[in-house]
Amino acid sequence: MTEPGRHRVGAGNSMRQVGTSVAGVVVGFLVVALVVFVGVKIFGGGGDDKPAAAATTSAGQSPSGSSVSDIPVPKVSQSVLDKLPVADTEGKVAKAPIDLTTGSGGLAIRVDKAMPGFAKPGADPITLIPKSQIGSTTWLPVLRTERGWAQVRLPARPNGATAWIPEAGLDRAKTTWAVRVKLSEGTIAITHGGRSEGTWDIGQGKDSTPTPVGQTFLLSGFVDPNQTFSPVIYALGSHSDTLDSYGGGPGTVAVHGWPTKQGREGKISHGCIRVPDAALKMFAKLPTGTPVDITR
Repeated sequence: MTEPGRHRVGAGNSMRQVGTSVAGVVVGFLVVALVVFVGVKIFGGGGDDKPAAAATTSAGQSPSGSSVSDIPVPKVSQSVLDKLPVADTEGKVAKAPIDLTTGSGGLAIRVDKAMPGFAKPGADPITLIPKSQIGSTTWLPVLRTERGWAQVRLPARPNGATAWIPEAGLDRAKTTWAVRVKLSEGTIAITHGGRSEGTWDIGQGKDSTPTPVGQTFLLSGFVDPNQTFSPVIYALGSHSDTLDSYGGGPGTVAVHGWPTKQGREGKISHGCIRVPDAALKMFAKLPTGTPVDITR
């Protein structure tokens, strides 16, 4: 199955489109707080999805063509892995390097099996990255690469958490979709290949529970039928800076709607971004790993 909106990246960073067909979301809203992570995946990037003709590597080579032996990959025992904090929306990686400003340019890497993440190439591990995130395959934005390693953005606390992972054998892909949220203007804009696909007014966090700023990404999309006002959820890779949890969930920030226009205007949420149906339908086209830039 191809991933919607993604391009394959192979040796030498060559790219080709592998599929753009998507199933749009006709109706639905997104929940203010991620209360339970159940339901049906609603867009590409989950399950066994994989870009067609995914990036292949020759022995001892990373997708970027550099020798993985330049910076050796440490062997990590199962006993050490078992003690590492998990890099998911409920996790906290206290030793993670923080970077809230570097963009990925749409480049993402697929973690197709649970693997450790490191504070820097070749160092001791600081986290365990699972192969799926809220029912979707783990695609993480790539911030930079170095001699067979990639620094990726994590979906765990604290916001801006990153880790380095070895590139060898992992699929990389690039999307030209991007999301920009301007809190001071109260808008969200989606672009595709640099072309505007729409700009909409939003509701955002209250002054006491502000929407966190910085670079983040689209983590997963699913339906929670228990959220009658907002069953369709698009979770981002960031969390509230003022609340440890809300609604029983881990304080994950999501893009969501609201049944009334008044509920989608101004500073009104616990930190999530409330949007109209037209924006939700556009979100159904975005692959996991799509960069989301939130500014004041």
